Amino acid sequence: MVSLTSVTFSPVQKRDLTLVAILRGVSYLGDAIALIALYLRLAHGANASWAIASLSIAASLPLVVLSPISGFIIDHTPTLKRLLTILCFCEGVVCVGIGLWHGRIVTIGLMALLSCFVAFSFPGYSALVPKIAGEENITAANSSMQSVQGIAAVAGPGLGGLLVGLLGQSWPLYFDAISFGLGAIATLMLVTDRRPDPGVERPTKGERDLGSGMRVLFADRVLRPLVIMFVVFLLALVMINVAEVFFITKTLHSSALMYGLVGTSFGVGNIVGAVASAKIKQHDVSLARAALLGSIVVALFVGAIGLVEHVDYLFPILVVVGVAVGVVNVTLTTLMTVRTPEAQRGRMFAASNAVFTSAEILGTVFGGLILTIVAPRTVFQIAGTVTTIFVLVFGPFALRATRSAKNFEMKSLDA
Repeated sequence: MVSLTSVTFSPVQKRDLTLVAILRGVSYLGDAIALIALYLRLAHGANASWAIASLSIAASLPLVVLSPISGFIIDHTPTLKRLLTILCFCEGVVCVGIGLWHGRIVTIGLMALLSCFVAFSFPGYSALVPKIAGEENITAANSSMQSVQGIAAVAGPGLGGLLVGLLGQSWPLYFDAISFGLGAIATLMLVTDRRPDPGVERPTKGERDLGSGMRVLFADRVLRPLVIMFVVFLLALVMINVAEVFFITKTLHSSALMYGLVGTSFGVGNIVGAVASAKIKQHDVSLARAALLGSIVVALFVGAIGLVEHVDYLFPILVVVGVAVGVVNVTLTTLMTVRTPEAQRGRMFAASNAVFTSAEILGTVFGGLILTIVAPRTVFQIAGTVTTIFVLVFGPFALRATRSAKNFEMKSLDA
């Protein structure tokens, strides 16, 4: 929460941003705890790997499929605060159901239903944050949200394993349900709301409006190369996530404890990078430079991991990688926000979430396939090399576009 105090916010802005940061942090923590419990639930019995894979697909696919509809509804709902409150309540009810019924098919089906609600709530809160913060403070607000998410990601797996060990596999789901209930209460307490401008964009445009989120991402000359680059960036990160456990436990002959600690070092670095990003000027050129610098650092250090001969060397490397990833996340999110008309941000966030989720799904598949052909060490080298090439190819396009578009104010695509 460092970034909230580094920028001058009004009392209402500070109050609402603190509420959103807390509710999102508790929600992320609840999700991380619940996910560990579900993985442990499905890890026993026949075809456990297929069950876990199905759970991952159920959690991801609705975010992609529903993105045009969810973004459209977020941008045209009469009151976003009320919609988000209802979504939080529905998510909590589904979590209670997952805690009560343990069958594989029911668990996977309810996870898909939960993800359907998340497909609406994620772009909804993402669009609400800049409305609360004001256009000039979006970087600081995004820094706070990413920091809270990073803290939850670090604490969640350990707490999830502890709760399962102490209380069984249902209580982590009930904790997640409580987190959504608290989120509903916190959302109701917000002063700021997001409502559509009655003079801009009428829903009668129908089908054309449903695709405007993708048009924002890929028609904008600054965002297009950065989004393409970030897709490859995500593919590489997910590929190495698949290979990491085998690299540490098999190639480096280390323990499961060390595997967990290495992941924690990345998470700590990610928090540091997100907090530090609040200091970056909210200017297209500054944001693009920071995103590109962070990407090249990740690419080079990921490739370097493939040369490591002892697990101890992974700790400083992954702290640096975590810092760079935190910077990239904040700066890219801010760039996408400031270069999108306010009235279309729900659709833009839904579309970007769909694109990036698709990249994560493909990265998981590619990582698994490549591991059947090459050693885990080679996966890191491939990921680092490919990402470096894409940053060097698409980075200059993005920088040239930001320099020539310094004073460019994006018009609504529906105007």
